[in-house]
Amino acid sequence: MAKKPSKTAFVRALPHTVSAKDVVAKAKAAGFKISEAYVYTIRSTTKRKGNGRSKTVPPSGSPEVTFRTLVLQLGVVRARALLSDVEAKLARLIAG
Repeated sequence: MAKKPSKTAFVRALPHTVSAKDVVAKAKAAGFKISEAYVYTIRSTTKRKGNGRSKTVPPSGSPEVTFRTLVLQLGVVRARALLSDVEAKLARLIAG
């Protein structure tokens, strides 16, 4: 026998375009007892969690795209300073 989904999973499975009142009615038909406030709480929590990706994660793709994105986020002056620092450390490593 299939397991009945949780109340939270039921609410999340419905599109956000469905009103809270309609979600409550559909939940009642499915055998759940929930309130409109519960629907709003679940939806707000879901929005806060987002899609699981941090906003600071650089986009996938080539290293050049990632580098350009980071330069834009940091600012050109800060990016140049960091790049100069990396170049200096590499030069010291190579020189021994």
